[in-house]
Amino acid sequence: MSCCRCREGERAAQSSILYSILNRGSPCQRTQPRTAAAQLCACASNRRLVAIRAPQLVFRAASEVLVKTFRFVKNVPCFQDLPAEDQLRLVRKSWAPLLVLGMVQDSVDFDTVETQQPSLLHRILTHSKERQQSTQTEIQDPGVPVGDVEGIKMFLVKCRGLGISVKEYAFLKGAILFTPEVTELECREYIHALQREAERALYEHVRTVHVGNTGRLSRLRAVLNKLRSVDPDSVAGLFFRPVTGTSSIDEHVLAMFYEL
Repeated sequence: MSCCRCREGERAAQSSILYSILNRGSPCQRTQPRTAAAQLCACASNRRLVAIRAPQLVFRAASEVLVKTFRFVKNVPCFQDLPAEDQLRLVRKSWAPLLVLGMVQDSVDFDTVETQQPSLLHRILTHSKERQQSTQTEIQDPGVPVGDVEGIKMFLVKCRGLGISVKEYAFLKGAILFTPEVTELECREYIHALQREAERALYEHVRTVHVGNTGRLSRLRAVLNKLRSVDPDSVAGLFFRPVTGTSSIDEHVLAMFYEL
């Protein structure tokens, strides 16, 4: 299924550039618009890829944030009491949203550039050797969909505008860390209770400190929901993979966790 509500069937096929080339002179082509841009799918921007402008610098900053976050996690008594396998599963599940939240707290920002990739038509029409070289380049650093990156950047800006306090950050991290939806948890019910406790503590803190500010809790809940929808592959592809290459991001993250 297409990623957007594009037209299907004969009309969609006839509007493509490749169809136009292969069917040049066909009678049906006279009814088609001459402007190729007018036929672009609305989801074309979602296929654009971007990469970090200064990957080494941002990689170092993101790694420092993650190390600081893991120190916080390891100092949570309830986390220490969990079986080692449950700790491992929770870290694997939560490292990406915890990193994004830590970047908000530490005011880490980044700039991106659009990656230069040949179009599908270019890869079809150019020499096979060039296509192989292009494919190798894409595997090394394909970039991240621009929509995912814009979502992360927008999230950072909105969160900083909330003026989240140190205690609120701690409660948010707890609610993200203790995720009972992780498969094969040995202490699932206990972890679920810890998540509820972190959310309740956040609610009590907001109710006590921000008296009359009824909208703040809903905004912080929206932050939680957004963090829970963070795509680990996009985060890894943006901040780590340009430096670590094709090595396992899980191994890299867990190595940082166990080295502390």
